[in-house]
Amino acid sequence: MEIMNIVARWPGSVHDSTVFDNSLLRAQFENNEYDGCFLLGDGSYPCRSYLMTPLLNPTTYSEKKYQKAQICTRNVIERVFGVLKRRFPVLSVGIRTKPSTTLTTIVATAFLYNILLKQNDEMPLNEQQLDNNLLEELPALPVRQIGNVVRNYVIEIYFS
Repeated sequence: MEIMNIVARWPGSVHDSTVFDNSLLRAQFENNEYDGCFLLGDGSYPCRSYLMTPLLNPTTYSEKKYQKAQICTRNVIERVFGVLKRRFPVLSVGIRTKPSTTLTTIVATAFLYNILLKQNDEMPLNEQQLDNNLLEELPALPVRQIGNVVRNYVIEIYFS
């Protein structure tokens, strides 16, 4: 999986949703520049018309099917982070440089990752597998109504 967008200007203590809320990618989705496309987020993100999040309590067959697909697909991203950290240990042990150098290092590792991917360079094995028990345990936050409406529509159309 190729890294298509990276934001490395925020300190590590800043929540992912804050980074996203202040990103160009969010603005592009808000301006319908990616019409017909969806992003996947975990339960810490608000459900929006373009950002699909897990359901709080899936009950129907369609909702459970959506939940499994959403979580399994999002798991791919988590595996990429794991591969990135194994390929470039500086990302997992901590970077001890000036902030400007740290930002450059993070972007450079993502860039190198993409080059290695295109060169079909053998990546480190992924030792973690999705635990199916997580599918029922992951919480979602109550969020904006329009996102819920779109998510319900996606569930009804694609997962029924």
